[in-house]
Amino acid sequence: MNIAIRISAPDTAQSASEGGMELLFWILVWSELIVFGALLGAFMLLAALDPSAITALHGELDLPLAGVATATLLTSGCFAAQATFGHKPRRNLVLAALGGFAFCGLKVAAFSHELPVLAATEGRLAELYMLIVGFHFAHVLFVAGLLLLVAWRPAPRHVATVATVWHLIDLVWLLILPVIYLG
Repeated sequence: MNIAIRISAPDTAQSASEGGMELLFWILVWSELIVFGALLGAFMLLAALDPSAITALHGELDLPLAGVATATLLTSGCFAAQATFGHKPRRNLVLAALGGFAFCGLKVAAFSHELPVLAATEGRLAELYMLIVGFHFAHVLFVAGLLLLVAWRPAPRHVATVATVWHLIDLVWLLILPVIYLG
């Protein structure tokens, strides 16, 4: 009786590729934090240099709506966290994405009355506000789409990756809120 035993070495090319992708992912995460940090730092500097501009900007921002948007985004983050723990990942990723789209809807409502006034405002602070919040809005919209894409076929590694990016977006918003809205 012949018994064939096949011993294979681990696929080092695949593990090296996965390690490279993970490194690339963390470079992306940290670069996002650096970009938003630089933008928020510039905002704080401009606000310190022109106190009347920050006062005028705060007069136009809808703080209660920003509070509801924050609660919506953080709730969606809870759904993404549940998905990473294996609790109905498809359902929770879809709910997280819907929370992201709801956040975007709330921001569009805020932009609808902020934009006409801010467009007529002199100075760079209003422009920087729109850049920061608009850039964050684009991130929320894009990653909410990624959440739906991953929910279609939720592999644990992909769920964890997209949830990490989603939590990064939550973190960025939690930095934007006090600097711009409460500062």
